[in-house]
Amino acid sequence: MSLSWPFRRKHNQSVGLEIRPSAIVLALTTPTSAKSDAQILRVDTIAAQPAQRLLQLTEYVASHKLQGAACNLVLPPEFYALQQIERPPVDDSEMSAAAGWKIRDLLDYDLDDAIVEAFEFPDDALRGRPAQVNVVSARKTVLQDLITLVESSGLKLDTIDITELALRNLLLQIQSAEPPAKGIGLACLIMREHGGILVLVKDGNLYLTRRLDADMEGLGDPERQGATGQQLALEVQRSLDYVESQLGQVPPRRLFAASELHEEQMLKALDDTLGLQVLPLPSTEAGVAAAVIPSAGQWVACGAALRGQARLASGGA
Repeated sequence: MSLSWPFRRKHNQSVGLEIRPSAIVLALTTPTSAKSDAQILRVDTIAAQPAQRLLQLTEYVASHKLQGAACNLVLPPEFYALQQIERPPVDDSEMSAAAGWKIRDLLDYDLDDAIVEAFEFPDDALRGRPAQVNVVSARKTVLQDLITLVESSGLKLDTIDITELALRNLLLQIQSAEPPAKGIGLACLIMREHGGILVLVKDGNLYLTRRLDADMEGLGDPERQGATGQQLALEVQRSLDYVESQLGQVPPRRLFAASELHEEQMLKALDDTLGLQVLPLPSTEAGVAAAVIPSAGQWVACGAALRGQARLASGGA
């Protein structure tokens, strides 16, 4: 899902930006001339309510001399819907419009008020079903407000992505550093206070996305820790079983996971229960400079910052 925007002076850095309900998260890439394997040299989280976003972001852009830098904006899940539908029988150029018409009854607002984009679902996961597409829908007013925010801050909007594709970018970067066995994908789980997202990526394609509900506070309570960990592991296992039984794919052997709350307890609970290797997201392999250690709440912005690298790794996707 991308959007071109007016030209400004060229800048040799780019910015991954996630706008969350009460914070702004930024990941800065190294200048293109830098002789380093790391792409991300800085990550920051700035507390900002909606009324404060423009001031906070503008001050950050000015203080880090980022005026004109390309910005890869990533939407948090609460700003959009992602659905899978049967592929409409139209040319690629008409796909988004046709997909919008097909999901119009599922929207809680008028189709005229929506921005709709579609991207392909892998053919080898169809198992005899008709061709499918993933459809992203969001309110025009929400996107326009974010576009105005980015442009008014001094950044140059390059693309708009969704969280699932930002996580795909991270896995592609890890995959390039530590390739999995042929035909086997990688999984990534990012948890926040009350839920999170699980994705499975193989050969640059998004095979599975799941939004999981979980009370992560329970992992910090000795009386609820066991039940909370088991329930989360069960939800992940159901998704992995679906990958094998319904998509005909070999389940991943590695799950990279991060949580804003009680990450250590979550990793242990998953590792004790699931039949695969559960690992924290590896900074260096994910393209982050050695001196930078992203928190769980910053990985999505890192994935947005790596969009250019992901496009190369996946052959232009």
